[in-house]
Amino acid sequence: MSGRCMSMWDYLVRRWRVEAALWVCYWNALDRDDRPSIRYCADHSLLLSAFWLIMLAGGLMAFGTVIQFLQGGCR
Repeated sequence: MSGRCMSMWDYLVRRWRVEAALWVCYWNALDRDDRPSIRYCADHSLLLSAFWLIMLAGGLMAFGTVIQFLQGGCR
């Protein structure tokens, strides 16, 4: 394996470890209600951004389903 591929692999492993640490940091900060830590972890984590984007999309889809049901019911 070439040195370049190895360094890319190392980068990906390090990045995944950083994301995992930020994920744990975020949820622990939420438990403590530590706003500066919540902000720092959320600002630096791609995984958290993707998580909340998926949660937002899922919530909007659920809301749309409820509205559709209330407008016309099940047909």
